[in-house]
Amino acid sequence: MKSFLANWKTTASGVALVLGALADLTTQASSGAWDGTRLMADFTAFMGGVGLVFAKDGNVTGGTVVQK
Repeated sequence: MKSFLANWKTTASGVALVLGALADLTTQASSGAWDGTRLMADFTAFMGGVGLVFAKDGNVTGGTVVQK
């Protein structure tokens, strides 16, 4: 949990992607109109979001910015 708080910028972006994908999947499920193109976009957004949640910010220790 500590790494999620230290990397809040990438975590916030990842959570936004995951929530957006889940919201669209919920919309498709409730309407019963499944669209393959939207499903692939949702899958891509979900996986990208998961990747961002576990990623490291560029300006934290071990990133590209010199620490003081």
